[in-house]
Amino acid sequence: MKPDTYLDYEDVISLFEEFLDACADDYLSREDRSLYEARRKQENKEYCGTFDPEHIGLHEIEDFLDDYLVEIGGGKKFIGTASRVLNRFFEWAHEKEYISQEAFEENTGFLRKYKKRY
Repeated sequence: MKPDTYLDYEDVISLFEEFLDACADDYLSREDRSLYEARRKQENKEYCGTFDPEHIGLHEIEDFLDDYLVEIGGGKKFIGTASRVLNRFFEWAHEKEYISQEAFEENTGFLRKYKKRY
């Protein structure tokens, strides 16, 4: 991987983790929210330290790409890069069996359509 490509990947994953830790608890079920709040209070765990990639759904992905990146000043090119990086992330997570086939297909299908816009 070229150094610039590596830095893009690193930036996107770091920002996505930051987004998930700050915002993704909005999408949790009541049961998951209780678990999250307990682990955060008792173990100082953030979202990414509590949940695995299976908990990442379309709402989180879409809000990250459409809202969060725009708010921090990400331009069209970077948002396109972010959608490609997330696609590769879900390919990796599926390969390592961190997410189900269904979640993989749903997330990558959304990201393929999304990438066409950029």
